[in-house]
Amino acid sequence: MAKKIRLISVLLIVVIVVSAAAAIGIVSNQEVKAVSGVAMESNSSDSILIKWDKVKKADGYYIYCKNSRPSQDAGKYKRLGKTQSGDACSFKIKDLGGATVYDIKVCAYRNYFNKEYESKTAQSVRVYSLPDALEVSAFSGSKGILSVEWDAGENLAGYEIQYDKSSDFPEPVQIDIDDRQTRNISLDGLNPGDTYFVKGRAYLDDNGEKIYGSWGNISSTVINKKDLHIGNINPNKPMVAFTFDDGPAFTSDGENTTARILDVLEKYNARATFFMVGERVNNETKELLQREIALGCELGNHTYDHTHYGENVTVSDISKASKRIKKYCGKSPDIFRCPGGNLTAEIRNECKKEGMPLAYWSIDTEDWRSKNAKKIYKNVINQAYDGAIILMHDIYPSTADAVEKIVPKLIEKGYQIVTVSEMIEAKTGNEPKAGQQYVDYETINNHTK
Repeated sequence: MAKKIRLISVLLIVVIVVSAAAAIGIVSNQEVKAVSGVAMESNSSDSILIKWDKVKKADGYYIYCKNSRPSQDAGKYKRLGKTQSGDACSFKIKDLGGATVYDIKVCAYRNYFNKEYESKTAQSVRVYSLPDALEVSAFSGSKGILSVEWDAGENLAGYEIQYDKSSDFPEPVQIDIDDRQTRNISLDGLNPGDTYFVKGRAYLDDNGEKIYGSWGNISSTVINKKDLHIGNINPNKPMVAFTFDDGPAFTSDGENTTARILDVLEKYNARATFFMVGERVNNETKELLQREIALGCELGNHTYDHTHYGENVTVSDISKASKRIKKYCGKSPDIFRCPGGNLTAEIRNECKKEGMPLAYWSIDTEDWRSKNAKKIYKNVINQAYDGAIILMHDIYPSTADAVEKIVPKLIEKGYQIVTVSEMIEAKTGNEPKAGQQYVDYETINNHTK
């Protein structure tokens, strides 16, 4: 009996030892070591290559990404990708936006009895995509002045602009701009007749370190030998009238798009007609109206609140807006544009009573539809003709972006950019008539429906 008990005891001990060993083996097979050596191997404006050290017995790796910039996704790691082999110790993150900083972590995993086990800890590393190459344009708007423009990008901290008399830039003058919102600079005192070459690059900031993108295109211009005074209209040269509806206004994030457009007009000695919504004229925007007047722009009436269109526009819609505009800038509007363009006898009579001609349009940029600066630019440049009235809206940043490109291009093509009334008078020799609606400088259509 004693022998039997001893045998059973031995067997139990064996079972316990075997079970313990098996349990230890199972746990061992479930455990995956943490990944180490994670680093950014290379990067560009749209991709980042990361590498790490191989983990023994790993069947593959998961890559997690977190946008470190303030956004709705900030602070949250998302699974970005997966490798299918323990020997695959690199991963290329593609299709990124330029100038963005990310936190990356890599976790190893292994498969055991049809279950996947992932390492519980992960090394995090900061990586970044480089800013896109900066495209610049150079222009001499007046005697001795070099102007440089570019498109502002997202997530940038600033720009570095260089100019030189040689395209090789042997002795460049460098200008550092620590403001990502800046889109242009003007440099005075240069020698008229000299050719200057310009290039630029953008940079982002990561904890005080400037991370530069690549140099973009090289643009050149000859410094003007005389001041440009487009305000002195030459009736024998081509001209177009710029018109902007629905302002003055700030965007939801506080950008003053009307002011941006005025900056461009002032820079190139150009002018425009602004058809304003009366209720948007207030203490906050009155300085814009005063600036429009100072620059020789034309104040336009676009009804009080823009809720009625065409034949539904009332006399009160027009008169109330005129009074509001005069209240804040001391000057009544010179011209009227009906929302939608369609007219009634009552609309024309009220305009005649207030001494206002009416402006339709001959080129519709459809900037409200596309909100795309390149499309707006293309619509204007491809359709512009002598005497055209061009319809835009000063409430969209995309329109302001387009205007910054359109104005110098039209001037380069020989156009003068003026107000509607100036153009009609310069082309016909007579002031526009109150109560008459002009499609362009010579076409009158009082029955647009």
